[in-house]
Amino acid sequence: MAREIVPRQPMPILSVEERRTSFAEVSLGFSADAAVTEARRCILCKQPRCAQVGCPLHNRIPEWIGLIQQGKFMEAAKLTRETSSMPEICSRVCPQERLCEGSCALGIKQEPVAIGALERFVNDFAREAGDIPLETGAPSGRAVAVVGAGPAGLAAAERLRWWGHEVVIYDALPHPGGLLRYGLPGFKISTEVVEQRWRLLENAGVRFLGGWRMGRDFRLADLVEGLFDAVFVGVGTWKAVEPRIPGLETPGVAQALPFLGPTGRALDVTGAQVVVLGGGDSAMDCARTALRRGAKRAVIAYRRDEANMPGSKKEVKMARAEGVEFQFLVSPLGFTAGSDGKLKAVELQQMELGEPDAEGRRSPKPIPGRTTSLPADLAVLAFGFKPDAAWAAAELGVDLKSDGTIMINEETGATSRPGVFAGGDVTAGADLVCRAVVAGRRAAASIHRYVTLGDWSALTPPQAVRA
Repeated sequence: MAREIVPRQPMPILSVEERRTSFAEVSLGFSADAAVTEARRCILCKQPRCAQVGCPLHNRIPEWIGLIQQGKFMEAAKLTRETSSMPEICSRVCPQERLCEGSCALGIKQEPVAIGALERFVNDFAREAGDIPLETGAPSGRAVAVVGAGPAGLAAAERLRWWGHEVVIYDALPHPGGLLRYGLPGFKISTEVVEQRWRLLENAGVRFLGGWRMGRDFRLADLVEGLFDAVFVGVGTWKAVEPRIPGLETPGVAQALPFLGPTGRALDVTGAQVVVLGGGDSAMDCARTALRRGAKRAVIAYRRDEANMPGSKKEVKMARAEGVEFQFLVSPLGFTAGSDGKLKAVELQQMELGEPDAEGRRSPKPIPGRTTSLPADLAVLAFGFKPDAAWAAAELGVDLKSDGTIMINEETGATSRPGVFAGGDVTAGADLVCRAVVAGRRAAASIHRYVTLGDWSALTPPQAVRA
């Protein structure tokens, strides 16, 4: 008997009219009935590629989906948290279409199971029911400093408390969350979701020292040399990639992160024409944010075509529905100022696609003599972020890779200096939240071995694994 084809359950979302004037989360989450119906689409594979191949955390996806099928929502939520330190966050921000859902066996002939939406549902269910406290081990007598309160740092802190170690997190920003709080707009993930994750950590005994800047309020070397038994560095990548374009200093040219963060909220874009340069999710975030703040027009200008955009297809669809315009195969040449000295237009070079690059995407190349001008009151540069870990080499003597990230043993998170571990974007470059969580959990396991056994040699410093 043929299996009945049940269509994928649609995610309820705010109407376009509501979205244009609100920073509330666009996706509203499944109802219990929709979650059970969607879960029953899963064929519960014996060799689940969604977990084994698609998910960096190797979440036990078929197991907790099976629990959802039975209506055991709290049990499913608990199971998601055994392998992930922030499933309620990853379910909102991870590109599931490229990860777990992209590896779903059902997706070969039908739409894949909505794994991200199901993960979100059970964890929101748990949060609304009073949440699931974090487990902590008996006090170990060991203390670990975590520098950076983003996904990697928070994940490391959670696992270190699970083993009973004292944990203190240092961060330059006043509240924990890193880019989750200061780099992602509320319509993608509400601040409350990030704050609830922190409350779980705080209730588990993790201490947070916000507004502490390295070099001003403390020396990283001091943390390593006596105050703590080990240090985990997870400061992320906050330095914007700046292209070599004439006119970057023109008033009206801004970087993506400040625009999305608290300082950007003071910038009045009411009635403005906003041009966002870039093609990733940050570009989408900036354009959608501009419209919500009252911009007359928001245009994303990208040097490749739509098929070769790095941004999530879901985000592109959302942006289009909200009124964001796209111009493809154009690359910035410079910025033109008006008589008042402020930005008037973005000058663009028209491009065409040539041969594929190392990642398999066709490389853009300029079309000689083909340029255009796009009116703009504000241009936002969304070219991504790069590591800036020179301070680590200078202060701690740890080795850096050629791209400026901290060199680690990928299996342990150990740096070249005993007692110092690192993970997340500061070691891998700008990457996904789920991979930062993996790095934090992996390093925490190694730190536990180090502070408990004192066995540095077993952790294999990175010099031994250099290619």
